[in-house]
Amino acid sequence: MRIYFDNASTTPLHPDVLETMRSVLAEDSGNPSSIHQHGRKARSIIEQARKSVASIIQASISEIFFTSCATEANNMIIKNCVQDLGIKRIISTPTEHHCILHSLDYLSKKGRCEVIILDVDAFGLVNINQLETVLQASSVPTLVTIMHGNNEIGTMAPIRIIGGISGNMGAFPL
Repeated sequence: MRIYFDNASTTPLHPDVLETMRSVLAEDSGNPSSIHQHGRKARSIIEQARKSVASIIQASISEIFFTSCATEANNMIIKNCVQDLGIKRIISTPTEHHCILHSLDYLSKKGRCEVIILDVDAFGLVNINQLETVLQASSVPTLVTIMHGNNEIGTMAPIRIIGGISGNMGAFPL
């Protein structure tokens, strides 16, 4: 019997999803940026998927972006928060996913924002009191990015508490 414990990283496809993907890849493999018939068909499929996702999560279709992976999505979000929202400080933890830590390192080295790494205990739990203290220390636009479920050590961060504290102090929780 096979037991799979890495669903936080990659989850096996549902059979219906796999069949839809097979069909689209076999029959509608046009470049969605092209103006020919195959491209328009591929674009239509993507836009229908965007509408479906938006409807399910009660979002606007303009809020739905498809990326090739979580690393790309995380990099895009963090860098665009700094660029477009004027984030000047980002708070995270040393147990954050490497794609986040690498983005933070890049932004810090380029002088684009201050990065603060909070302490964690022996189980990888963030120091909530330190988070509150750091948030109170400055009113600059701040992003808090703390992984909810750690894929390596299994720690579950108290994300509602972190989000509440962050939001109450005017930071953007991510």
